[in-house]
Amino acid sequence: MSTSKLKIALIDDDEFRASYLQHCLTEHDFEVVACLLIKDIQPQDLQALYADVILLDMDHPQRDIIEAFVNHCNLPTVLFTKNNNRDTIKHAIQAGVTAYIVDGVDPARLDTVLEIAIEQYKKHQQLESDLKETKLRLADRKDIEKAKNMMMQLQQLSEEEAFRLLRKNAMNARISMGDLARQLIQAQQLLNQTFKD
Repeated sequence: MSTSKLKIALIDDDEFRASYLQHCLTEHDFEVVACLLIKDIQPQDLQALYADVILLDMDHPQRDIIEAFVNHCNLPTVLFTKNNNRDTIKHAIQAGVTAYIVDGVDPARLDTVLEIAIEQYKKHQQLESDLKETKLRLADRKDIEKAKNMMMQLQQLSEEEAFRLLRKNAMNARISMGDLARQLIQAQQLLNQTFKD
């Protein structure tokens, strides 16, 4: 995979270095779609970033600044710095930096760095998605079990009958069994509350 056609948003805390890096990146066939100084960035600047990757170059990485970029842009973020303090590295990684490079930006080897960072980012995104899906399935199971037990008690059904009835009604309503189970649980809670009042 050649990353030389990647759109890079360059964000720096030093104006001279940012200009120099932009020039170097362009000479090495990278497309720099934005060159922003941290002190001048406005929220609309981040919304208008049409980049594939953010290249942050900071002398003194600060977690809140990094977190703002990572959360707002939702893009792979590669941080270049000369700061090799362990706590700073730890905070940057916790803030969501895809890669933390303690060295200057070398456009000649940037292809490889960006390729690895983008693949790491994709892998992390997939893990986040899988985790969210797993949590949803677990919540569905719990709610289905609760709704099934409710139906068994209210209608004197066997576990299998309650499950089939729940599945049939979910299919008829064209919703998931988990969603139907939650609706039944909410309805039961509402009824219980009404009778208490």
